[in-house]
Amino acid sequence: MHDGPAPELERLDAVTEGETRLGALDAAGFVAAIADEVLTEYLAVVESIEREIDRLDDRAMRAQRGDDVLGEIVALRHRIGRLRRSLAPQRVSFAALARPEMALDDDFGAPWPGLTDRLDRTIDSVENLRSSLLGTFDIQMGRAAKDANDVMKLLTLVSAVFLPGVVLAGIMGMNFQLDFFDNTGNFWVVIAAMVVMAIGILGVARWRRWL
Repeated sequence: MHDGPAPELERLDAVTEGETRLGALDAAGFVAAIADEVLTEYLAVVESIEREIDRLDDRAMRAQRGDDVLGEIVALRHRIGRLRRSLAPQRVSFAALARPEMALDDDFGAPWPGLTDRLDRTIDSVENLRSSLLGTFDIQMGRAAKDANDVMKLLTLVSAVFLPGVVLAGIMGMNFQLDFFDNTGNFWVVIAAMVVMAIGILGVARWRRWL
């Protein structure tokens, strides 16, 4: 059942317009022709979804903060699921058309045995979409993991830069008497040591290409 125009039937009508030999088809052949056009329309939808998955792959590779690629992946997965749920139950109907006893009715005609194979190939194409979309999800998760690793690397580097200063400040704040503390100018020596250690850590990070 379909409410409204059916593009596949309109295409079949356009292709066969003026073709007087179409009337020579028996009922089975005519049903097979219509069913084949419907499956062709499903394959066109599959191709459009494949292009959408390719576009999502590119977006997942260049995803920016706030880009809801994951939401679109979920929506596309639901769309693929609806396609499969609309195709899979038709196996029973198509198998019935291919049963040998259908050929016993001369009015109906011999069924086309390749129709069931055509349906199976269409369902396989939809299943391949799910596998391709899973690859897109892996790309998205890999990109998210990379972003998280970059943030953790930055936080670790910031901690490493400030850690020597914190340690040095803790040591200098210990309650013991040294001649070093009698000279107030040594305060700037400690500050300079903190800065030098921070610059040294940044230099090593740059040399190791952590930055």
